[in-house]
Amino acid sequence: MSSAARKATETAATDTQPDHKRPIYHVTKLEKCKLDQNGPSGYRYVIEGGYAPITGFRAGTKEHVHSHAAALAKEMNNRRGVKGTKHIVIGKPKQA
Repeated sequence: MSSAARKATETAATDTQPDHKRPIYHVTKLEKCKLDQNGPSGYRYVIEGGYAPITGFRAGTKEHVHSHAAALAKEMNNRRGVKGTKHIVIGKPKQA
């Protein structure tokens, strides 16, 4: 799907949703980088839409990292507006 078609689909989907359920978090940047000179290379992503941008780093292909970041943004949008939510933990809980 082209980016123009994807944008039109996202716009149409958000126009029919109530304000409290409209997605506000979205991936705004995805750039190739390294954590340090000897470290692994991967992609840095930025999710914006809330109070402050969220920056993350993940090793893998550009498509894999974008899908990971988009899934995080979607999870954040789904949890938005849930009564009683005071702290959001993103990702899988650590096994004891």
